[in-house]
Amino acid sequence: MIDHALQDGTTTDDITIINGDLATTESTPEHQRQLLLNDKGDYKENPTNCIGLYTYIDDEGLQALARDVAVAFAQDGMTVSNIQLSPSGNLQVDAQY
Repeated sequence: MIDHALQDGTTTDDITIINGDLATTESTPEHQRQLLLNDKGDYKENPTNCIGLYTYIDDEGLQALARDVAVAFAQDGMTVSNIQLSPSGNLQVDAQY
């Protein structure tokens, strides 16, 4: 799963304040995570561009998931270099804006 990683290596969805200022990080992993977790129709501006990862839980073959991830990320403007699914179901994505 893609997680939002902070500079200290922790992962969280909370706002981080360092020395009284908001901490910022690269936003691509957060965009990817939101595309993966949200269902189609969740975003009114682009209702077909989400994946709904949890709908694939009972699927036997996860190749459809890899294809749908590549399509959704490309529709969102990313250049998809590689998407792999391990036998244990871990998703590894190499895609950047």
